[in-house]
Amino acid sequence: MPPRRSTSRATSAKPSSRAPPSRLAKVPDASVPATNGNAKRRRVSDTDEPVAKRGRPRTASIAGRGPKKIVQGINAIPSIPPVKTPHNALFVWGTGDQGQFGLGPDKLDEIGRPKLHSWFEEQIEEGNLSRDGKPGSGGLESVYCGGMHTLAIDEAGRVRSWGINDNAALGRITTDVPDPKNPGQMIPNEDLESYPFVVETLEQEGFRAVQVAAGDSISVAISEKGELRAWGSFRSNEGILGFDGVPGHPKFQYTPISLPALSKVQITQVSCGADHVLALTTTGHVYVWGKGEENQLGRRIISRRRINGLEPERLGLRNIVHVAAGIYHSFAVDNKGVVYGWGLNTFHQTGVADHQDMIIAPTVVDALHPDKHNGSKVIKVSGGEHHSLFLFDNGEVWGCGRCDANELGLPEDHPAFEGIKERREELQREREERVVEKQKKLDEVLKKDNVDEEEKQKAEMELSEAQATLKVPPSGEYVPEPVRICFPPIPEKYEVVPEFPAYKDSKPEDNPVVDISAGMRHNLAVSKSGHLYAWGYGNLAQLGLGSEEVAEVPSLVRSKLLRPYRSVAVSAGGQHCVALAVKKPDGEQH
Repeated sequence: MPPRRSTSRATSAKPSSRAPPSRLAKVPDASVPATNGNAKRRRVSDTDEPVAKRGRPRTASIAGRGPKKIVQGINAIPSIPPVKTPHNALFVWGTGDQGQFGLGPDKLDEIGRPKLHSWFEEQIEEGNLSRDGKPGSGGLESVYCGGMHTLAIDEAGRVRSWGINDNAALGRITTDVPDPKNPGQMIPNEDLESYPFVVETLEQEGFRAVQVAAGDSISVAISEKGELRAWGSFRSNEGILGFDGVPGHPKFQYTPISLPALSKVQITQVSCGADHVLALTTTGHVYVWGKGEENQLGRRIISRRRINGLEPERLGLRNIVHVAAGIYHSFAVDNKGVVYGWGLNTFHQTGVADHQDMIIAPTVVDALHPDKHNGSKVIKVSGGEHHSLFLFDNGEVWGCGRCDANELGLPEDHPAFEGIKERREELQREREERVVEKQKKLDEVLKKDNVDEEEKQKAEMELSEAQATLKVPPSGEYVPEPVRICFPPIPEKYEVVPEFPAYKDSKPEDNPVVDISAGMRHNLAVSKSGHLYAWGYGNLAQLGLGSEEVAEVPSLVRSKLLRPYRSVAVSAGGQHCVALAVKKPDGEQH
């Protein structure tokens, strides 16, 4: 193992049945209640019409048991974007000790604020990213962060990958590769992993990528023709699960391949959780595969046959126009704006008004129904470990799930915070009382004529542990149903950060949002005005706010290098984050 590998990688400790190992930054005291997936649910029948009402949660069945009606051509395959001038520039920040930044083996430390990706800028100057090879042209069309690797599509439609490749996440071989410039020598794997090199297998077959997605060690791409290619591997709670589950096939798929189960459908969108994938077809159907131990696949997987989840299967959902994956949960949105959620629900991250720890099958999230939002529909969903974000077509952002590390960015005057604030203050008082108690115990030990060294060390340890809890975010706080997340006003000047408004005075229409991305416990958003916001917990500089590890509410992300740019898209990984931005017109200062 190369010495550059750090302890920030996935732990080798035996994972919990509820929270499998993920290549994402952990926060202390992240306990999860015991799961229970035994409750019965009602399927959505052919005559069911989703409506906004409370009551027994409505679910969608597995394909073969669900609605027979099939809608043809509901989703268009993403087209090749037009050449963009000025080009999309890439900014990176967070922790890159596994090459996640793509800046080379000498730049693996933390980056506290968004930094312009110098390697890509050099490639643009040389014309290496453009369709015609013209110097100074070209750029990136899209970028997507996995747990500890990154995928991007350049203007020529080529997929580029960088970051850790231990489990085949990059789609290319990075060990024992001959160096053409030095016969008899090998290219250092650190170089091959830490630079954004092209996934050559895709380029050689003429695969023109239009979208990519990444999980912990799984990666997928779709082409302009609706073809899907996948590579990497999946993990279960017990360790490596494999790639496709076919007997005799390798557990690590190092180069992109097609999947037989999807050969007769066209894919229009893909999304990855830590170890599962959702794929949306032109006909509005959803295929899911990967790890299913938290019911994120929307179908039962027998524990002794976990490998069965590795083959894509179609859910009984229909007329779906958007899919999304949290770390251990999943979502789908239909053409009427009805949102379905399923999977791990220990902190109500699915938004389903239900108290089960696991939602077995796709179930309607009533709180997001357009009837409850003046007709506005959810157009994008992004899930973290135990929380979720929802972007509406009017620019509003809503969220639900865990919030003890400010995952939902709620100010203390938010209505959802009333009970939470009381519980938090009570917990803090209990922790302070415990510190006082342990201090008294240590004082009593020290007052003895003959101090027992072992007793003294034990008392000191207990005091130290009690003091440490004062800095740990409370555990177990959550918001059960989606609530609105407010953002500060658009800054009039770059140097001046506007005050955060009172919740009752906030107006979403004043600063609408166009993109969102949830990391494990941190979040990013881009406003229509091109400003970048971050909130939540990021102890590895994921917030992009310098040395700040906690942002209680959406906070403006600034840097000298980012100032001349307008952000257009973001992606939050496990330990690193990226943004695409375009140069502002001359004379624009904010």
